[in-house]
Formats: sequence, structure tokens, C-alpha cells
Amino acid sequence: MAKLGQKAKDLIILIGCVLIMATTMGIIMNVASIFYPVVAADLGVSRATFALTGTITSLSSMFAALFWGFLYTKTGIQKPMLIGIAAAGICYFGLQAARTLMHFYLLAGLIGFLFGGISIIPVSTIITRHFTRNTGSALSIALAGSGVGPMLLNPLINTLINTQSWRTGYILLGIILLAVALPSALIVTHLVRDEIQSAPVRAGKSKPSDQPRARQPVWFLAFLAAAFLSGFTGAGTLFNLPIYMNDLGFSVGKISIVASAYAASMVLGKFILGVLYDRVGTKTATLIAGLLMTLTCIFLMFITSLPFLVLMLITFGIGIAMGTVSITWMTNYFFGKKEYSKRFGGVQFINSLGVASGIPFIAMLLEKAPKANLTWLAIAVLSLLMLALFMASIQGNRKTREELA
Repeated sequence: MAKLGQKAKDLIILIGCVLIMATTMGIIMNVASIFYPVVAADLGVSRATFALTGTITSLSSMFAALFWGFLYTKTGIQKPMLIGIAAAGICYFGLQAARTLMHFYLLAGLIGFLFGGISIIPVSTIITRHFTRNTGSALSIALAGSGVGPMLLNPLINTLINTQSWRTGYILLGIILLAVALPSALIVTHLVRDEIQSAPVRAGKSKPSDQPRARQPVWFLAFLAAAFLSGFTGAGTLFNLPIYMNDLGFSVGKISIVASAYAASMVLGKFILGVLYDRVGTKTATLIAGLLMTLTCIFLMFITSLPFLVLMLITFGIGIAMGTVSITWMTNYFFGKKEYSKRFGGVQFINSLGVASGIPFIAMLLEKAPKANLTWLAIAVLSLLMLALFMASIQGNRKTREELA
């Protein structure tokens, strides 16, 4: 009975984390773009001008990750997380009442700041602290919620905007955050309340798995550089795929179908990569994912051919998951549970910096390069460099473990 009770508890925690990711990262980073053309037209501004709200949110969340990562090492997760989700829900009610572009910019900055404390940092911290076995599988399932949320919410919000108004759409998102994300976070943080409190600093020698691993800065810098490139190559490729397919002459309908297919591939890819980390280990799983990301770039050169398009969709989901599953798994593997949230804030910052750099850079290459294939060859080379840096960081950390053993 005790084992059954533990399994039920684990399942509730996992479902709760999926719902949190679906309704925080899913809404803030993925669903928000649906509003851009409609709200821009209503305000009488260009789409690019209003789309700056997304840039403001991303930049704000990037810098806020450092703050939240540090905060969660000093205090418990529950209260800040619940307050943050409630505040984010209220912000969406504020968006529906906004009348000027400046209102949207200010609220976008606040939402970005709150995002760091209510999404991937606390969820991954909870998962890595609670699930001592099958951590990779649990982590990948939770993170997959960020893809499941948009898959379910995008058509709903789009219909609501077209049949009623964009203001009603923002109201619904606010309600979802308060009615789904907030109770989910309350239940999850209550169930793991003894595991997410800040631990007092104690004198004496700690276990190797709990010590900061930054004693060898070379391997740690290699890991940060790999985290940067995982965001640069993965997100840069993802956001520019529709533009690339349009340049190749794909119809709007076909682009929509492919977009849905690679969204599903990303959800499945996160799960598969998490299972690989549990089953074959850090080194082998990272090697597989890195090679698949490189193959994705090669297949992209030939996606006008259906077999290569299908192959790209298969490899893409696992390869791009390095920017979420790999960096979260490896941060926990390198630094241990006590140091995780503090370290992951910095790793998340670097990864987000890669995302912010990769999207415009790859867009520029696709526009300026004499042939698009040169762009994908360049990204393939960067993917191999990313893989080499990840492997170097794993090897360096292994030497540190041996020295501390």
C-alpha cells in the first residue's frame, strides 16, 4: 500500500508539473504570438512594433532567470511560485484592459520577469529533487507540457479571437493561469514541501554530488558554451523553418501541416531523450541527440523530397530537445540537487542568450547567403561544435568526480 501511495503521489506531481509548464511556458512563450496581428491592427501600429512585446518578455525572462535561480537557493519555492503565478494571471487581465502600446510593453516586461520564477526553473528543480529514479523520464514528461499547452490552446484562442475579441482571449488566458496553473502549483509544492525548502549551510565536507562543480572552469565554460549553442542552433532553426519552407515554395497549407508535425515531434522527442538519459547514461544520450541535431541540418537541405522531410521530422524532435532536456539533466548531473536551482538560473540565462542570438542570425543567413544550403551546413558545423563541448564538459566533470571521490 505504501508503494502504491508513493506511485500515486509521483503521478500527481508529474501531472501537476505538466499542467504548470503547459499553462506558463506554453502560454507566455508560445500562445502569445497569436495576438500580434489582431492587436497591432486594433492599436494602429505595425506588427513588428507590437511584436516587440515578445522580445521584451524574452529579454526580461532571460535576466530574471539569474534572480530566480539565486532566490530559490535561499528560500523555499512554494510562496514565490504561487505569488508569481497569481501575479502573471492578473497581468493577463491587465492586457485585456490595455489601451496603449506602452501598457503592453510594461506588462510584457513584468510577465517576462515573473516567467523565470513560475516555469522551467521551479518545475525542473521540483522534478530533480523529488524523482531520484527515472529523473530523465520525469523531467522530459514535465517539460513536454510546454508543447502540449500550445497544441491545445492555439486553436481555442484563435477561434475565440476571431469570433469574439482579442480582449476575451487575454481574459481566458488569465483565467487558465489562475484556475489551472495556480492550483496545480499549490498541490505540487505541498506534496514536495519537505524537498523544496532551502537547506541551512552546514560546515564540513559534503558529498561530491552536492558540491559546486565549478572548480575546473574549463569544463564548466565548455558546458555554458554548449548551452548557448543548443539555444542558438535549436531555437534558431525552429523559428526560421516556416520562412525557409515558404522560400522553397511550400504552400500555406503544407507549411501548416509540417508545423503541426514538428510540434508533435518536439513533444515526443523530449520524452525519448529523457528516457535515453535514464537508460543509456549521460554521455551516450548526449552523443545521440547531438548527432541527430546535425543530421536534421543535413536533411533540411533536401526537404522538398518527401523522404527527407519525414527524416527531418523524426530527428528534429530529439535534436532540438538538447536546449531543454539536456541542459536541465546535465545541470543536475554536474552540480547535484542542492546547487541545481542556483546553477540552472545561470545556465538558463546563457541558453536564452543563444536563443535570442540564433533566431535573427539564422534569419539573416537565409536571406543573405547565396544558397540556403550553406546556412544549414554552417548550423550543422555549429551543432557538431556544440556536441564536442557537451562531451568535453562531461569528461571534465568526470575527472572532478574522481578527484573528489
